[in-house]
Amino acid sequence: MAEAFAVIGLASALLQFVEFGTKVIRRLRQLEDQAAESTACFKGLRNRVPLMIDLIKKIMLQMDANLVSDKSKEVMYPIVQNCISQAQELDKLFNRTMPQPNDNSWVRGKKAIYGVWSESEIERIDAGMKSNFELLLHAGTFQMINRLDGSSSMSFAPTFSPTLNVTLAQQQSQPAPLPWEEIEKQTHATQAIFMVPFARDANFLGRQELIKTISETFRKSQSVALFGLGGIGKSQIAIEYCYVFRDRHPSALVFWIYGADSLHFEKGYQEIARKARIPGWDDQKTDKLKLVQDWLQEENVTEWLMIIDNADDASMFYGTRPSDPHRIQNDSKLFAQFLPQCTHGRVLITTRDRRLGERLSHRHGVIQITPLSPENSKDLLRSKISEENWSESDALKLVEYLSSLPLAITQAAAFISENNITVSEYLETLVNGDSDLKELLSEHLEDSRRDWNSENSVIRTWKLSFEQISKESPHAAEVLSLLAILDYHGAPRSFLQKEDDTETRYRTALGILQAFSLITVTRGQNAICKMHRLVALATQKWLELRGTLQYWHSQGLSILAKKFPGPGQQSFREFSNMLALMPHTRLVLGYQFNSTDEMLNCAKLLISTALFDLSNARYQQAFEKCERSLTIRESLLPSDHSETLESAQTLGEALLHRGELSAAKAMLQRAIVGRERSLGPLNVDTLESLSDMTITLLEMNDLESAQVTGQRALKGREEVLGHDHPDYLVSLNIMAILYQLKGDYEHALETTERVLRDREKLLGYECPDTLMTLNNLARLKYQMGDLDSANQMLDRVLAGEEMMLAGNGYDIQVSLSNKADVLVAQESFKDAESILRDVFRMRENALGPTHPSTLFSIEALANVLEKSASPEAATSLHKRISAAGIRGQKMAEVGALLRAGLLFD
Repeated sequence: MAEAFAVIGLASALLQFVEFGTKVIRRLRQLEDQAAESTACFKGLRNRVPLMIDLIKKIMLQMDANLVSDKSKEVMYPIVQNCISQAQELDKLFNRTMPQPNDNSWVRGKKAIYGVWSESEIERIDAGMKSNFELLLHAGTFQMINRLDGSSSMSFAPTFSPTLNVTLAQQQSQPAPLPWEEIEKQTHATQAIFMVPFARDANFLGRQELIKTISETFRKSQSVALFGLGGIGKSQIAIEYCYVFRDRHPSALVFWIYGADSLHFEKGYQEIARKARIPGWDDQKTDKLKLVQDWLQEENVTEWLMIIDNADDASMFYGTRPSDPHRIQNDSKLFAQFLPQCTHGRVLITTRDRRLGERLSHRHGVIQITPLSPENSKDLLRSKISEENWSESDALKLVEYLSSLPLAITQAAAFISENNITVSEYLETLVNGDSDLKELLSEHLEDSRRDWNSENSVIRTWKLSFEQISKESPHAAEVLSLLAILDYHGAPRSFLQKEDDTETRYRTALGILQAFSLITVTRGQNAICKMHRLVALATQKWLELRGTLQYWHSQGLSILAKKFPGPGQQSFREFSNMLALMPHTRLVLGYQFNSTDEMLNCAKLLISTALFDLSNARYQQAFEKCERSLTIRESLLPSDHSETLESAQTLGEALLHRGELSAAKAMLQRAIVGRERSLGPLNVDTLESLSDMTITLLEMNDLESAQVTGQRALKGREEVLGHDHPDYLVSLNIMAILYQLKGDYEHALETTERVLRDREKLLGYECPDTLMTLNNLARLKYQMGDLDSANQMLDRVLAGEEMMLAGNGYDIQVSLSNKADVLVAQESFKDAESILRDVFRMRENALGPTHPSTLFSIEALANVLEKSASPEAATSLHKRISAAGIRGQKMAEVGALLRAGLLFD
């Protein structure tokens, strides 16, 4: 009887364990999302439970194929039952230790303490689960062995249990379960990745039919687009579909890409490459867009789902029309071409623009998202507020007044709960809102596919929240106002905090804003504050209504101008800070400013960000900012004012990097004369201008004049700053370059080695300035015929530059070119050709196909091809240079330092 019960019950037990095991996996994932660091036991379970489920499924397949004997089922039944008990114990532990959103601080603390006490219990369960896994796994291992020797039965190893015997029927045509090593190998190759930055909504209501529609649409189209008004719930539907997809395909890959702008789109692809450890993910030269696209399209990659959220800018995906007079056509990438296309992958897009959705889904996979039904809207509202505040009839009126928009309903519920008012009271206040909001709605929610009432409901809902926060906590309203005029994707938490703020006061303000679901704040050392796009727009309109929008524009500008490192303050240690602030500077610099103080702050921020652009090889952007800054300061300040001269100085640097040497010389001469007159010949700013003038003269190959200005800058910095100051080493490095260009290799070697020693000591081995000096020393070794030393030094330089410098900037281009020269000297023509092709692509992308530096790279590549017996390819490249213009004129514009492969500060 017991044997018959085991035979019948095993199938049910296996299914039951898969169900419990899947639940455990979900809870473990939630635990990982909520905790910065999970215990080692939980990490072990996170890896082991999916393997157990996989093994159980293989046993189920064998049973379906009638490969498992009744005797084996009888023996396996108690093992599987034990596994179920262990999964149930884990589920109970999770309930006692995992904090829930509605838990207060006391309950959370209690659960945290219980979690520590439960570690030994978790270890016990983990050990038992591991033992059961090995018992079940060995069934497959022994079956494979017996298959080889022709046995018709198998038994467990006696070291596990001398009383257990499992007999499996044999069929040569059916595959056996894989042993531990094979399963582990297979799991590693297809390890699931779930890159969705949002938790699952337990109250996801009324949209299950849409989830089904999405699944059905994917059967006929590899790409599906959800389109509708902002706030209608497109992203929430996409989030739910991600979790449904993961439940159906536990081993699949799921990625979330923010598609509103190119910066976040590329960052998302970079994160995919890093998470998946795609070969080349850590190579700065690799195009991550193409890398990820090619990898996902490979046949051996498992099933995957990619979400492109908020894809609203058609020009970003398909470019702008050349006839459009209001937008400059650039050579930036068109991101539609990097969306992967294959039979084992799916792309789900959310967009406000139906036309873009149709293009991205190839006309076959467009789904319109409409408001919730009145009943579902009411259920959504009810799920978020307490029973004591509920009114059935007024709730229906409220959701109708809110046009059944999920985002508006959620905001209304937050206001009702936070202020402990009834639905009826909220509705009465909402209906009596300011009528002058009506004329502002179209500008905020510019979408012709939505009627006026839909837009009106969102603004009215948020207006109540804004004014309630302003009344309850003016400081929280200030934080909200500042964040609203910045890039809503995320501002550094520390950036929003006033200098005189206490930590308690600031945390309280953020807590109020989070309670109203207006912002989210990440955790960790580099925490950021995020705001929904519609919240930002609605807040801006609220500020405009109050007459304070311009004030907050000015405040954002003032804070950025103060906190963004300016001339003399930027270093590679500040890189991450400046990178985080750049999106905010782009937005704020686009606002209109009128007062003198605002315009001068604008000019200051333009110069600071221009210097950052120069360090990242964005020469055109830097040039435009410098010109704008100089224009502002010339109109408001005397021509010899220190700030005016600062703009002239930085514009000279931008012109120098653009290769416009004559214009750079004239602008730097203006800065020198003005600074000598107003600041004195030994002022550090005057010496900076002399230093940059020396570099310009070196580029123009005017070595005699460069020696005069270089010596002046060196002696002045020695007198004012001393030998250990970084600026003194800048001048000393310039003199070393001068010696090398003049062919005085003895003095060049002595000076360069001295600069290298002092910079390694003062700045560190990995500082870009140190690497720059090492590059110049390698070039000198090459000139002196010491190819082995030059090769070793350049390998170190390139490794450091790829780690410390962003993108494919000027320094990396020069160092790679030097590496190619060494390889040519060593007759490694193929390797040199490959490197020079990379350099050519970098310069073509950064400077354009006809820039002198780009043509110089083509000429270097042609010379290598001639030496490697590829005369036809070399001739083709020479013709390309000629077609770009008068060859002699173009090539004469190439700077002497670029030709010599030397880097300057």
